[in-house]
Amino acid sequence: MKNSENYVILGGKKYFRTVAPILTKARWQAIEYLVKQSILEDKELEFTLCIGSYEEIVCGKAYLFNESLQSFLVNYRVIMGKDIVAVNYVEKADCELLEMEVQNDAFIR
Repeated sequence: MKNSENYVILGGKKYFRTVAPILTKARWQAIEYLVKQSILEDKELEFTLCIGSYEEIVCGKAYLFNESLQSFLVNYRVIMGKDIVAVNYVEKADCELLEMEVQNDAFIR
């Protein structure tokens, strides 16, 4: 999914070219279950989003914001279910390393 040739740097962040998947009922239920489990376990998640055909990664604790609109609240940001490419558990150190990598790459260019 991450092709080194298809990305842009905007505002110091690296965005990779991607395609948003179709949000089926089964896929939404799997995402919703993972978010509910992360709330119960008090763990952070890493959301890979498709925003304007580019991939963006948002790390943080998710809260079920609106089930009928299929959206979550993560770090004061509303994430729509239709924009989600992937959801994974993340360690805090991994998220910090990713941010440092993006800042380093933006600085070099």
